[in-house]
Amino acid sequence: MSTASLPVVQDPPEHGPLATLRRLDWWLLGTTLALLAFGMIMILSASSNYADHRYGDSMHFVTRQGMGAAFGLTAMIGILFCPMRWIRRYGPWIYLFGLVGLVLVFTPLGHKAYGAVRWISLGPIKIQPSEFARIGLVLTLAGFLHRNQGRINDVVGVLFPVGLISSAMIVLLMLQPDFGTTVLTCALIFVMVFISGLNWVWVGSLGVTFVVAAGLGAIVAPYRLQRVTSFLNPFDDLEGAGHQVIQGWIAMASGGLTGQGIAGGIAQRGNLPEAHTDFIAAVVGEDLGAIGMILLVSAFGILVWRGYGIAARASSLYGALVAAALTTLLASQAVVNLGVLVGWAPPKGLVLPFLSYGASAVVAHLVCVGLLLRISTELPHSPSTERGTS
Repeated sequence: MSTASLPVVQDPPEHGPLATLRRLDWWLLGTTLALLAFGMIMILSASSNYADHRYGDSMHFVTRQGMGAAFGLTAMIGILFCPMRWIRRYGPWIYLFGLVGLVLVFTPLGHKAYGAVRWISLGPIKIQPSEFARIGLVLTLAGFLHRNQGRINDVVGVLFPVGLISSAMIVLLMLQPDFGTTVLTCALIFVMVFISGLNWVWVGSLGVTFVVAAGLGAIVAPYRLQRVTSFLNPFDDLEGAGHQVIQGWIAMASGGLTGQGIAGGIAQRGNLPEAHTDFIAAVVGEDLGAIGMILLVSAFGILVWRGYGIAARASSLYGALVAAALTTLLASQAVVNLGVLVGWAPPKGLVLPFLSYGASAVVAHLVCVGLLLRISTELPHSPSTERGTS
């Protein structure tokens, strides 16, 4: 150990709240807060007319999103000052509660929308358990793989338990059905076992199996097959599955370079279904043009850059697995959501993190960032620490 690094390790306040803030990844935090604030503005732009017509309150969706954001920020701050040993210890409990929630959606508490039962209805509050079950699964698998570090290629002792732990959530997701979240969950599992050092033969085998299973799952159900065919040529189904995609393209094209101004477009006036949820990015394109979209994609690029950077420099396998999986979760949802908008992926109902309306989603995504920030405070050489000791 060099003498230059001794002050970082031995500084007495290193384990206190001030040291936690000093070692924080401020790039990640700043980008997240900027996306969150921007999302509130765009939800207002996209939903004000619809909310006023349906609820008599143009701020209806913004208010509910703000409540979710406040709860999520509180959770994020709590996680930031939570010892990592507590996170490792109670991660499986989060997963267990998530599984209980996934079971409850099939009881009278379940709320059905868009042909699927994915929410628990508690009066005016609707909770989507899968958002939190995924985080619990990541924490649970990370703890198990950390305890079995170096044994990932033990099929019976490690890989089989990983599959067994994951299968409960996957089965419950398919029963809802929620194919998009199922595919994303499988991708997270794949990332975690890959980082753990899985043999390339197994990597290739699991990768092929995953692609084949996803392809079969996309075509065996008639409504999924319709989404695929409309994705390939949305103009063949102008009044059906292709309508939303085409309206999104029209909104994007009408924005031009600089856009028509906040709430100045027509997409949020009923022409574009789900403008404040799945297709919020189309509203960004119409209101702020190509410049707004470039800034939006750049912000997600910064978030992904910081997240994978935290994973790469994590001081333990547990931290690396959690950081990589949660960054993949945020990145993949953004990629799929934007991919649907530009016609690169079939509609999957995945929200754009921090922008799309959805209280459960915004809470879960802020929890993800809270965990990333917590791991960043324990990096051997965090960016903020290096600046402070240069």
